[in-house]
Amino acid sequence: MLFSLVLCTFVLSAFASPSTPISEQKLGGLRYPKQRGKHYDYTGFEPSQKKRADDIIDMFRFAWNGYYEHAFPHDSLRPKYGNYSDDRNGWGVTAVDGLDTAILMEQTDIVEIILDFIPTINFTKTNTPEPTSVSLFETNIRYLGGLLSAYDLLKGPFKHLKVNKDNVDALLKQATSLADTLKFAFDTPSGIPFGSLWIENQTSTDENSLEDGTAYAGLAAMGTLVLEWQHLSDLTGDLQYGKLANRAESYWLSPSSEVWPGLTGGRFSLKTGEILDEYGGWTSGNDSAYEYLIKMYVYDPDRFSHYGERFTLAADSTIKHLISHPSSRPDLTMAAAFTGKQQVNYTEFLACFIGGSFILGSSALDRPDWLDYGLSFSEYCANGYRYTASGIGPTLYSWDLNELAQPENKNQTLFYERAGFFIQEGAFAGGQAPEAVESWYYAYQKTHDQYWRDVAWAYTLAQNRTMRVGGGFASINNVLSPSGDGVRGGIMASFMLAETLKYMWLIQTENKGEWDVLEGGENLFVYNTEAHPLRVAAKKPV
Repeated sequence: MLFSLVLCTFVLSAFASPSTPISEQKLGGLRYPKQRGKHYDYTGFEPSQKKRADDIIDMFRFAWNGYYEHAFPHDSLRPKYGNYSDDRNGWGVTAVDGLDTAILMEQTDIVEIILDFIPTINFTKTNTPEPTSVSLFETNIRYLGGLLSAYDLLKGPFKHLKVNKDNVDALLKQATSLADTLKFAFDTPSGIPFGSLWIENQTSTDENSLEDGTAYAGLAAMGTLVLEWQHLSDLTGDLQYGKLANRAESYWLSPSSEVWPGLTGGRFSLKTGEILDEYGGWTSGNDSAYEYLIKMYVYDPDRFSHYGERFTLAADSTIKHLISHPSSRPDLTMAAAFTGKQQVNYTEFLACFIGGSFILGSSALDRPDWLDYGLSFSEYCANGYRYTASGIGPTLYSWDLNELAQPENKNQTLFYERAGFFIQEGAFAGGQAPEAVESWYYAYQKTHDQYWRDVAWAYTLAQNRTMRVGGGFASINNVLSPSGDGVRGGIMASFMLAETLKYMWLIQTENKGEWDVLEGGENLFVYNTEAHPLRVAAKKPV
């Protein structure tokens, strides 16, 4: 079940164009020095930060050009075949999601193309051959977050870019139009929204229900809306959007039950708001809800102090109850998942964001003890990328000795002894993921330790070496193979442009500004879970 949730990002839409393989392209110039395990060696890496940052801009342009040539204005590029997939409603998700990355990199030609396109989107219906269900969660973080972020940047620190100002104003208008299309989702007995919507007739797909028919929402799906919807209210002066999202969030801020203080199950009844299970952690289905606790506090600590209090409870309970060290590598530290009060010793690439959240919380809430944990979590994922032969981290990490003893995993015993994790059968694919480099960026911004830049650069080189194909970047089949055993036929996810390349560039560039996290020890912008920077509303930034 968990594995299927993790891989859903890479599943092809039913609305994909015909498949004809195109030739792979070789990357020249970027060396990949030997660096494995505890005894890493980054001394052979490109020493110039400007060169590194420029190379990442080249990667972004390569990915954009492939998408623009083969897929625009559809949603996503299928790099292996040079065609498209309309996997996110047919509204051009790669363009909208990647816009603020182009703004930060000051790629004005790309910015202009996307700004000209956005006013043409009709958010009242899906742009696919037949109506398709719309994910409230994904549409919120990618489209709504992307529109609001681009608006903030172009009205603020990047207002010097020579673009059509009417198109900049259209960003907020389109964000409002999108929210107006989606807001019927909150029309439930509790106010917790449906997650899968048919926007043409304003109905929902009741896809999540227990055996007794009880409909529920997942924690991440309901808890990863409030930042974007509150910001829309603050920008427009229309209070309805923030009220809707905050009402849904209230069932988690004052939960019906907790496993430990601040840590809850992940299923909430759409009828009553009651929590229906005791499974959770910082993993898929729950992850970004915890992330938004600290980010709402950073957004406005006066109005949302309770979010900071809830994050404090969650972080302290994580330290007390979920900290785990692999038996073969006690030097490593990660937060386990839980079922009831029992640890489950596994994690996912999705959970690699946890380091950044602890680092941000350490600064914003003046908890220096959290910094050590944030850096340790970030290092756990850095270790994961170092120990795979491809340099790409796996989908799932496990250090559960009972699972290791299973016949399908016993061939990884020696690998576990060295690496401190093993990869469960069926979870060998990987690539494109931003969560680890997100935490490395936060770690660098806090410590200014070159190590984190080098860790991120190793991932950059690994992506170029194994994932670069045709007109973009595709996930690989086997992270334990030096070559990746070829690329998969799926999409170049929009988050490759929106998150991964953005964080890779932010950590390497010397062009720092008010948009950076922890710049000068405070945050004037806060990044949503899709890496879209939103200007904080705090009177006194933290």
